[in-house]
Amino acid sequence: MPEFLLFDLGSTSLKWQVRSETGLVLEEGRHDWTASVSASELPQCRPRAVWMVRVGMAEREESLRAALRARYGGVPVVSVHPRAEGPGGLRLDYDLQQFGADRYCALLGVVARTRKPAVIVDAGTAVTVDLLDEDGRHLGGYILPGLRGGLEAVNRLFTDALQTQVAPTLRLTGATLPADSAVLPAHDTGKALLHGWRLGLAGAVQRLGAEAGGAQQGVEWWLTGGDAGWLSTLLERPVHVVPGLVFDGLWCHLRPRRGKGGTA
Repeated sequence: MPEFLLFDLGSTSLKWQVRSETGLVLEEGRHDWTASVSASELPQCRPRAVWMVRVGMAEREESLRAALRARYGGVPVVSVHPRAEGPGGLRLDYDLQQFGADRYCALLGVVARTRKPAVIVDAGTAVTVDLLDEDGRHLGGYILPGLRGGLEAVNRLFTDALQTQVAPTLRLTGATLPADSAVLPAHDTGKALLHGWRLGLAGAVQRLGAEAGGAQQGVEWWLTGGDAGWLSTLLERPVHVVPGLVFDGLWCHLRPRRGKGGTA
């Protein structure tokens, strides 16, 4: 059975899926970014084509392409870029040079599921909040610092003031944060920063989505990204949590172009 290998090259991690001809997810995994990726770290499959979406440094895509050649030979590789008019009726007025390919694919993943107005939140290294109307037109969006980046920035202020380093604790806590962990008032600086930033992010996302989507009827909220789990528990409304939303959009974008190499 032909297999397709999908990659999401984020700012801090490399995520992948192996899908069947019909789009069924056969395998998936992730690696935290180091300087490069090696062929031995890639899935053990025989893909008919490789599709990818990238944010961040171009050097990481070049490293991945080299590893793909070493592992799979001359398999076609397609890198997706946003379009003003995408599959399923998606329409963008955003500056395409500044619109992340991961945001674009997340929108496609929602358009493929519903024709209702939508608020799409991607909670990763950055938190993006995007709005769609019922016709698939992108109404604009917002970008916020994510949990880890925000904590590290604020932590630098406390490190200078307290003459102590709390960043290692924050990074460990953030990386292993369970979806239902408490955000009660804390009695040490590390937890106080963590809980305060989480509540602040949740409040900002709640306000931005409500303000922008409030005039539309039947708005659905969709969450994806590494921090979608805990964020969903702090939002005071029903939400759909879809960890693989970017992959779903990548599949929708390239489904008619299977086997072709280059960019799309």
